[in-house]
Amino acid sequence: MNKTEELAAKKAELEALKESIEKDDAEAITKGTQLKADIEKLTAEIKQAEEKEALLKSIGKEEKKEEDKPMTELEMFTKKAGEVNRSLKGWSVSQHIKAATDVVTGVQLADIDRSVSGQPRRRAVRDLFTNATISGNAITFFRQGAYEGDPAVVAENAKKPQNSTSFNPTTLALSKIAAYIKETDEIVSDAPFLASEVKNSLLYHLGVVEDGHIISAIGGTSGIQNGTYGSGVGSIATNIVEGILYAIRAIKSASPYDASVVILNPADMFTLLTAKDANDQYYGGGYFTSAYAQGNYVAPYVIWGVPCFESADVSQGDVLICAKQAVKVWSKGGVDVKLYEQNEDDAIYNRVTLLAEERIACAVWDLNGVYLLESDGT
Repeated sequence: MNKTEELAAKKAELEALKESIEKDDAEAITKGTQLKADIEKLTAEIKQAEEKEALLKSIGKEEKKEEDKPMTELEMFTKKAGEVNRSLKGWSVSQHIKAATDVVTGVQLADIDRSVSGQPRRRAVRDLFTNATISGNAITFFRQGAYEGDPAVVAENAKKPQNSTSFNPTTLALSKIAAYIKETDEIVSDAPFLASEVKNSLLYHLGVVEDGHIISAIGGTSGIQNGTYGSGVGSIATNIVEGILYAIRAIKSASPYDASVVILNPADMFTLLTAKDANDQYYGGGYFTSAYAQGNYVAPYVIWGVPCFESADVSQGDVLICAKQAVKVWSKGGVDVKLYEQNEDDAIYNRVTLLAEERIACAVWDLNGVYLLESDGT
């Protein structure tokens, strides 16, 4: 094993100790400290050897000037193309010199289009709610129970009314969302802008799964407010929107919050957008102007004054109406992106592994601040 291979092995061994060191394992810390010293020593030795080799190669060589020998027509063209190349960012010039009996390939000027059709920017559902960070692997939070009794006007020397409430602790463990992509060394070194797009794509899809995790946690919470609407009486659109209005008012009545988002399935959003009145006018406004050609067209993402968020993670026919303060999302360390160059058999295949992961927990902080509206199926 040469020094370069030994250095790679010690780096991999140190990486494997990371989790134990984070847990304050004394033996792992001692071993890690020794490995760190070995890595620094090997790095210095390799650098010294490279400098020595470079020095030996330079001894006894004289720098040849271009004018010492006549230039061929192809070499003259290549030189001229090189001068042009320096003024054109991103262009590359290659010279192909073959035997006299071969056909000479001309110089090529190749450019690369760096405008990749990547992932679009997306709205993240976690941005719609309260966010916090934690340092442990679980969080204990308290939900307030029912408030019993009411304050009252009390006459002189009269007994004051007793009120009561309670707080119920709940412990919630973090969930991990993760994925990895394997890519070639050539992509990383030859086209770094593509490596960036790979990372962006990975983070985009990680965020989509995060949305689903949060929405499922909200909708599956036991004890949140809920109600149904009938789809067989009148138009389904009318019944949905009236049900949403009822839920908005229910949150306002039962909690100190205002509803801040309506989360519904894209198919239900389509039903609402295409609903028309008796005059064949869209309730949400036309496709060129607002309703009855009054004013400019406005993207219909607000219902009863509350912004909408479309997600296939909500079952068709169901609607979640939430107050921002009633839902909390905890995270530990944010999204962690790591690049591994010595993972599994990556070295053999000239690949790298890009890993992205995050640890989050989501809970309905106040059950009165969330409302689940469902169709009764009629």
